Amino acid sequence: MTNSPAQQSSKNDISILGKVAAHVPDLIVYGDFTQEVPFIETFDGVLLFIDISGFTALTEKFSTNTNLESGADQLTQTLNRYVGDIVEEVMVFGGDILNFAGDALLALWRVNRRHINDIIILVLKCSLRIQQEYGVRDTEVGLELRLKIGISAGHISKVVVGDNRHQYFLVIGRAVDEVRLAQNLAKAGEIILSPNGWELCHRKLIEIQKIPHERSVKVKFLKSIPQEFDEDKFIERCVHHLAPNYICDGVGSLRRASVLAPNYALEKRLRKFVTRNILKKIDDDQPLEYLSELRPATIVFVNFQFDESANTLHLSKAVQDANLYITEILHPFRGKINKVFMFDKGCTFLCVFGLPGDKQADESAHALDCAKKIHNFCSTSLMKVRLVSVGVTSGPVFCGVVGHRLRHEYTVIGRKVNLAARIMMYYPGLVTCDAVTYCESKLPPYFFQEVPLTQMKGILNPGTIYNFLGVTEKTMMFKAYLTKERSETYPLLGRKKETDIFEDLVEKFTASPKSHILMYEGHLGYGKSQLMCELAHLGQADDHKVVAMELTKINLSQNFFTIRTLMAMFLGIDTCKTYDARQHILLNKIRGLIDDSYYCLLNSLFYVKFPASEVVSDMDVQKRNAALETILVKILWQASEKETIIFVIDEAHFIDSTSWDFLEKLLINVPIIMALSMSPFEQRRQLLSNTAARILARMTNTYIRLKELTPAVIVQKACQDLGVVSIARELETFLIQRSHGNPFFCEELVHNLHVNNVLQYHLLEDDEESEDEWDSLFTTTLLKSQDSNTTGNREADEYICTVKQNVKLHNIMLPPTLKGIALAELDNMSPSEQMVVKCAAIIGVTFSTDLLLHILPEWTKMKMNQTLAALVESHIFECITEGKMQNTSNKWDVFSRELCQMPTCLSDLGAVIANRIKQEEAVMQCKLMGFCTPLLKETAYELWLNSQKRALHLKCASHLEGDAHQCKYCGEGDFIAFHRYAVDGMLWKIESEDLRNEVEDNVSDAASEIVSTTLRTVGSEEYEAPIIGFGSDEIVVPKKPDAVPKSSKGRGSIPINIISKRPSWMRTSSASMTTAALVKKMELSMHVFRKGTLDPTRAQINVQDFFRAEDTEKTFLARLDEIIQILDAEKGSVNNIGSCYCEEIIESVIVPLSQHCIALENYVRGFYYLLECAAAYLHLSNNYMAFTYLNTAECLLKSLDPGEKINQFEKSVLYSLKGEVSYNMGQIHLAKKMEKKALGLLKKNFPLTVVGAFFMSMVETSKHMSHQKKQPSWQMANGREKRLAVLYQQGRCLSVLWQAFSLDPATKSNRFSHLAALMTVNCAEESQDEAQIISSYMEFSLCCQLIGYQQEWMKYEEMAIKRSSYLRVVGGELSILAKVAASLAYVKLCLGNLALASQLGFRVHEICELIQESKLNCSILFDLFSALFLRGRLAESVQVLSQLEKLSFKDDNIIGKACFISGCMDLILYASFSYKPFGYCLDFITTNEGNCILLSQNGIMLSLYSSMAIWFARLNLWDNFKEPFEQARRLVKRTSTSLSANYGFCKFVECEALLLQKYIGERPDKVRELRNRVAKNLEQAMIQCSTSPVYYPRVYHLKAYFQLMLGNDEQSQIFLQMATENCYENYLEKSWLLITQMWWFTGKTAMEDEWLKVAPDFPVWEAGMVNEDLKVLERNRYLLKMPEADINNPIPNTKSPDQTEFCSILQATDVP
Repeated sequence: MTNSPAQQSSKNDISILGKVAAHVPDLIVYGDFTQEVPFIETFDGVLLFIDISGFTALTEKFSTNTNLESGADQLTQTLNRYVGDIVEEVMVFGGDILNFAGDALLALWRVNRRHINDIIILVLKCSLRIQQEYGVRDTEVGLELRLKIGISAGHISKVVVGDNRHQYFLVIGRAVDEVRLAQNLAKAGEIILSPNGWELCHRKLIEIQKIPHERSVKVKFLKSIPQEFDEDKFIERCVHHLAPNYICDGVGSLRRASVLAPNYALEKRLRKFVTRNILKKIDDDQPLEYLSELRPATIVFVNFQFDESANTLHLSKAVQDANLYITEILHPFRGKINKVFMFDKGCTFLCVFGLPGDKQADESAHALDCAKKIHNFCSTSLMKVRLVSVGVTSGPVFCGVVGHRLRHEYTVIGRKVNLAARIMMYYPGLVTCDAVTYCESKLPPYFFQEVPLTQMKGILNPGTIYNFLGVTEKTMMFKAYLTKERSETYPLLGRKKETDIFEDLVEKFTASPKSHILMYEGHLGYGKSQLMCELAHLGQADDHKVVAMELTKINLSQNFFTIRTLMAMFLGIDTCKTYDARQHILLNKIRGLIDDSYYCLLNSLFYVKFPASEVVSDMDVQKRNAALETILVKILWQASEKETIIFVIDEAHFIDSTSWDFLEKLLINVPIIMALSMSPFEQRRQLLSNTAARILARMTNTYIRLKELTPAVIVQKACQDLGVVSIARELETFLIQRSHGNPFFCEELVHNLHVNNVLQYHLLEDDEESEDEWDSLFTTTLLKSQDSNTTGNREADEYICTVKQNVKLHNIMLPPTLKGIALAELDNMSPSEQMVVKCAAIIGVTFSTDLLLHILPEWTKMKMNQTLAALVESHIFECITEGKMQNTSNKWDVFSRELCQMPTCLSDLGAVIANRIKQEEAVMQCKLMGFCTPLLKETAYELWLNSQKRALHLKCASHLEGDAHQCKYCGEGDFIAFHRYAVDGMLWKIESEDLRNEVEDNVSDAASEIVSTTLRTVGSEEYEAPIIGFGSDEIVVPKKPDAVPKSSKGRGSIPINIISKRPSWMRTSSASMTTAALVKKMELSMHVFRKGTLDPTRAQINVQDFFRAEDTEKTFLARLDEIIQILDAEKGSVNNIGSCYCEEIIESVIVPLSQHCIALENYVRGFYYLLECAAAYLHLSNNYMAFTYLNTAECLLKSLDPGEKINQFEKSVLYSLKGEVSYNMGQIHLAKKMEKKALGLLKKNFPLTVVGAFFMSMVETSKHMSHQKKQPSWQMANGREKRLAVLYQQGRCLSVLWQAFSLDPATKSNRFSHLAALMTVNCAEESQDEAQIISSYMEFSLCCQLIGYQQEWMKYEEMAIKRSSYLRVVGGELSILAKVAASLAYVKLCLGNLALASQLGFRVHEICELIQESKLNCSILFDLFSALFLRGRLAESVQVLSQLEKLSFKDDNIIGKACFISGCMDLILYASFSYKPFGYCLDFITTNEGNCILLSQNGIMLSLYSSMAIWFARLNLWDNFKEPFEQARRLVKRTSTSLSANYGFCKFVECEALLLQKYIGERPDKVRELRNRVAKNLEQAMIQCSTSPVYYPRVYHLKAYFQLMLGNDEQSQIFLQMATENCYENYLEKSWLLITQMWWFTGKTAMEDEWLKVAPDFPVWEAGMVNEDLKVLERNRYLLKMPEADINNPIPNTKSPDQTEFCSILQATDVP
């Protein structure tokens, strides 16, 4: 809509009356309101009809555009710009716009009859000017818009119809008919004057051209005759003639009605002519542009043609009656009449279902039902109507304002509107609909009849058109079949557990028949219908009697429909077409079962004609119903004695109340299985009957809530729907993110992409079958292997699906079906609530309330809080922190209480108000909120027009950029260190990128402060840099300061030796492992290394180093005690101490910011923030989300235009982050490849050969020594931040690289690993950042430990400890201290120094508690549990485990929960008592195994699956053993050599050993293969445990068991001895070894396996237990069984090659 400067400046001053009047013509504004409706008013005037030629073709063009973001949005903008200019010209010439009709408008000049000739000339002048200025308009899609104009004059009648709430007007008469005929005669660019207009005008002034066979004339131009025509006087006369019409006076406004003074009475009258949807938004003071949106709707065009004899009174009466009936019939379903107008001797009503605020479920079905009723009424009840036609279509349309700011109308525009109008006219006398309406109505096919296609003007590919026959009981008789059909080629995905429950239930029922209800509850689209179809198939496959049906909403109001149809299907009469056939079958079924006199009771039920009997005639209605129910129960009871009866009912919430009453009696008397599917209450919004509530509330029922599908299953379903074996990665990401695990959503998204020609397919080539490692990190490949084809050749061509070039999937709009689902919920909200939801949708799924207030148009905070409170109460939004707490409560509650209880409501108004106030107070405290349903967010987002989106995105982005960094506690830096300094333009705000010389100081302050603080700390005079030489033992360490740390100055002196306020069970001795024991341990730790080889030089231990290390550790422990004392003494007042809230920043700032930048097409910034998202999620250990955003970033990078360049640094970050994710997921080769590529982009190439590594090591060693000797410069030079960004990134790459090489068993990898770790140290020292230096020292120490360089390991560990001891007890530095201590505890745990690990763990836990560092706290608690558990301190370990439980469930930390479950499983398997039962642990694993975060934690999941497999193997439940064992086997190759992964691998080998023991006795043919695999894995376990020697005893224990099963008792005893010698502080393993020794070799009497005796009902942990109480349970340890068969019988060789290999290994390792 266009505006002149005058209107633009004053548009915000328009009153409510002016805004309402803008929707109504002056004919109504200044009309007569004294008469009762309907009334007719007749006058004279000139009509101007302008039709936009090419509009229909333009609509088709936009609708078929590949870029789905276009369409009605661009169509409307194009039309509004064009129409706005034309409307302004009409108003300038004094015209009154009567109405808009999509691509046309009708204007009126009302005038006295004697002046009509002047006004005709005025209208011709206006028309000629419009043709001259706007006659041709080019559009962006290459089509032209042109104008066709018709003019008429004469008598006109205004008819007003309606009631006291809604009124409509239309103009009728000869002039109206003539103007439409004149316009029809016009061609593009022409002006046609009607016959009456030509008769009444000044003919001398008009040059015309006659039209053959027509009385109308074509106007060419106005003649210039000065002697007869004075222009100035003519204008004065016209102004005078039109003065009664209140036309503009040329001052201030184009239209007087827009500046009317407030007038309540007039406003009240005018509001009747404006739809209530718009009035609500006007009252809410929403901007005019916010009234327009794109949405799916259903259009109903109703047209009735009048007889030739109909006069004006007849027309008026018919239109009034039709209006009243249509309004009444539409109202219950929120349908609205949008327009009423006369057309071609007929009247047309445009009705719309689904306008903003009116969306409902089943909209298409309601529209069809209403259309049929309207057709029947108008055909039979209206006066002088000869023909009624109705057209119905569904789909996306533009709902909004068309016209000029001062005169416009709310209407609907789009291809579907055009199609509805066309099918109405081309299929006269019928109710017709398009294919979309047919499908979305979900009505049975027998309600429709396909009609022949007809060529329709301007409509391309209309699709199939159907004649709607209507809903009648006769057509629905016995028809309620399942709409889904089962197909072997289209199997049910992701619902195996649900079908297993059904099969188990049927099996139990067969053994003990008892009525049972199995109820599946799931949201729309979760696949309930397909699941019901699968259950019916499973029941039929077992030869049970299965009756399956699907109900619809119509059935709810049909009395006894469910039972009638169910019994008809059961008896087999549902397919009979005649009553004779039904009666014949019934006689055969019931003969002998009931008396003949009762047959007639079945007549009304099954539409048969048994003769009436005297017995039945004497019964009243109640007795007849009771007798009928008894007959039905008898029929079913007799059948149940012969076979199992299963009723499967889909959409069971549509069972009518009478049927529920019968079912209650049936379930009591007849044993039946009923499988029901229902939608949850919050979706169906429908209360069940009391009987239904009683039935479903029975505790004997089985209730299952369907959950969303996992990402892997979603991808599999997409491939299934598309008929391909693989899809592109970007398409995977798109479907996973947008489907939210809903299979129906996935199906609709795929269909939408396919029909809009976005996808392309090509044959799968042989070389494409090898899956990409990166692509397959989280999703299962669907490529078929050659081995699966029995013929050796492909039976059919296999295809893969990709996305067409230049298609940006993030621009793809939601399919109308999905949008309609969410709109039904959105439209139930108030206008204020809708505005908040729409604005929040711009921000993202998670949003901050501050930003929401920033973009809401002129809202107060109070108004926003009140609206948010209402939305939280309606479960539209949730407070993020509250949502997390709610998720943890009732986590394992499998019953849905809402099925059994009716919703309660507060009857007391005061209580309601108090509850709302309480809700508002809670909202005021909540800074971060989120959508409960992501689909609602996406739908609300798409309602905005593009121009509106862009403006709001820019507003959001400029507001968020200042907060796009780490939280205050983490230092407020970039998640990628100094990222913004490395990318040109990121120091400038997004809205002022052109002002490159004005730097925003607040952006760089945070990053600069971090560097400055650390450099000042390291550069103080109290500190001297350490000097370290490779090959020299000399170490110069920092001098200890004389005073306490800086942060404690002024707070009093703190004693060094402090007794912590720990509970008694947390206090341990301060003495660590003795030096002698540690030396011996180290000798044995390196004894077997790298496949049994021994490097004597590596085993030489410097005893002085260990004495010095022990002293350093004691000092460090004392320092930690001092920190705890400081924090505890000043709890709440220590600066910069608080809980990390980076996760909130990521979700509410950085993720939305990336989306805002992409929406603004600022792809360089979008790429920047996508990388920040990925780095941030890695910071939170969420590898899956990091993987997702890296994929998005890579797709964006590939789609960039040549002019949009991403610098080398950012590309290196992309590969570096991909390397980190790959490493975390166990893809070591890929990780090395990515990190090397990143280093190359950073101009720091890594050598590829050993020779290259040797020479580079010399260079890096020299560089390292020079760093130690030279005095660093602490001055910040220009450009230093950019250099720091590169150094930090190089260090990050090298850190991953050395860890990746350390996992490679190849000997040469040691050199590469050592080099990478050394280069990491050099990068850190060059950066002069103390935190980086300390971290690099710890990493270098760990690297040296892993590869056996003990001297350097001890040296750098000590250096890291000492340097960290002088960090301040504030913010980031305190966090570094905690992380160093946690790392040290982890290392000591790996090495088996369990006492020191426990001491460090206790202290780190206390610090984390005080500074609220929950994630680190969870990690250290699990390490602490492991240390205490292995030490045999079981009571303390359980108390630590309980703390881990509380913390992880409180924070909803899924990794912490998994660690807790792993600890519970360890207690059951190895301590013989339970903290949580096995069933609880199993439920957690099966429930969360698809969790995106846990998918990235391969080590933890390997441990969990292996624990499950061990449990089932010990109990000989081998069928249950298979699945967890296979899951563990798949994970083995994907894990690193972390502590949890090594422990999980040891458990996996234990599984294999137990399986081998089974095979020896039962499957000799499988022994050889499994034996070789176990031998190989045992050696691999020895290699992997070189990084965690604490598990050497377990590996030796398993080796001993393996040798025992091979029959090598001597070797078995040797390994048992080695295991015992390596135990040291591992008392848990030592006690198990003693029992094993007695069981196998030294026991004098036979021993019983006590573990199997007490399993599965183990003793349960009780509060207050101590270690002595648990000691008695040691006798319950599981005993590894000796073989029960001779191993040599199935194996020919008496001494296998494997045994020979073992002997050589043992000799090589010099085992005593």
